[in-house]
Amino acid sequence: MVGAVVAATAGLGIVPAEAGTDTAAGCWTFGNTTSFGTYGGQVCGSSHIMGWAKDTKADGYCVFLRAHYPTGGYNDGPWACPMNVTKNWDWWAPQGISSVSIEKVYAP
Repeated sequence: MVGAVVAATAGLGIVPAEAGTDTAAGCWTFGNTTSFGTYGGQVCGSSHIMGWAKDTKADGYCVFLRAHYPTGGYNDGPWACPMNVTKNWDWWAPQGISSVSIEKVYAP
C-alpha cells in the first residue's frame, strides 16, 4: 500500500458529538456507520484508544480510525481493506485525544 493518497472524507463521524460517556471509568465510547465503513470503540483517560474499523464497500479504498488531538495533530490506526476486513487498534496517545473519526484512503 505504498504511495497511497488520502481521499475525501465524506461521511466522517467525529466523536464527542455521538459519544457515550462513562465518567466513573473516565472513558467515552464511539461508533457509527458511514457509506463506506463502520467503526467503534472506547477512549479511556483521554489517551488510550481501543477501537476497530471495518471496510464495507468494494470501492478500492481502505478505511481507518484517526485520533485527533486538542492541539490539531492526529494519529492513524491500521487500514482495513478490502471489503469486509476489520482492523483493531489498541493504542496510547502521546497527548490527549479530543475526537475520533473514520476516514478513507485510496489503496492502489
